[in-house]
Amino acid sequence: MLTTIKYRLLLGLFFIPIINVWGQEWSDRTAPMDSNQFQEAQLQIFQDPRLETLLQRHIDYNRKKRGMNGYRIQIFFGSGRTARANANETKAKFLSYFPDTKAHILYQSPFYKVRVGDFRTKNEALKFYRRIQRIFPNAYIIPDTIEFPELED
Repeated sequence: MLTTIKYRLLLGLFFIPIINVWGQEWSDRTAPMDSNQFQEAQLQIFQDPRLETLLQRHIDYNRKKRGMNGYRIQIFFGSGRTARANANETKAKFLSYFPDTKAHILYQSPFYKVRVGDFRTKNEALKFYRRIQRIFPNAYIIPDTIEFPELED
């Protein structure tokens, strides 16, 4: 019985300083910091000089591309003597229904194509496709280089 009391007393004396120190650390972490406690620091980045060259090539490539990856809906595809006239008629018909959406005529020998919209995601293209599929039943979504979206003020 006496050894048990000594044992408990010894353990108590051993753990009290640890609990006290831990409690101080915890309170220091949760205490609000003054703005005077912050120090100004500098960060130096060391990088391979070839990264700058690679970044510049990427920028130049995007400038030449004049657009970004996206989706359009192709509503006409044809070749032959009347293909150009048919492409213009299809474009005019589309613009009469959807005057706010851009329509593009492409000529890739020997085919004329009419593609509409500038959609950044396939989901956006799919929503518009559902609106036009009754009027243009042969339409389909294709990946294409689209024009950059206009920035709003």
